[in-house]
Amino acid sequence: MFFGKEQFMEWKIEKHQIRYEEAGKVLAEITFPYYIEEEKVYEFDHTFVDPSLRGQGIAGTLVEKAIAEVKGQGGKILPTCPYVKTWFARHKEEEGILYREH
Repeated sequence: MFFGKEQFMEWKIEKHQIRYEEAGKVLAEITFPYYIEEEKVYEFDHTFVDPSLRGQGIAGTLVEKAIAEVKGQGGKILPTCPYVKTWFARHKEEEGILYREH
C-alpha cells in the first residue's frame, strides 16, 4: 500500500495531537501541547511515523497540518522535536510562526 501527500489519509485531529491509525494502531502522529497556554504557544515535542510508512512525506504532512491548527488558533510554535527543528530549518517561509523567548 502506498501513501503519499496526494493520497487521502483519515487524520484524527484533536486539540494537541494529529494522528493516523490503522486497525487501532497509531502509525503516524505529532503532538503539540501548550508551552505557554495564555500566550497560545505550542511545543511541537514529538513526531512519529511507523517504519512501514517512512520516506513518503508523511512526517512533513503532519508538521504542515499541525502548523495549520496553530495558525487557526493565532498561536506560535516552539519546536523541540528534532524532526520539527529540521523541518523549520528547511522551510524558512514558515519562520514567522516560531516563538521567540523574550
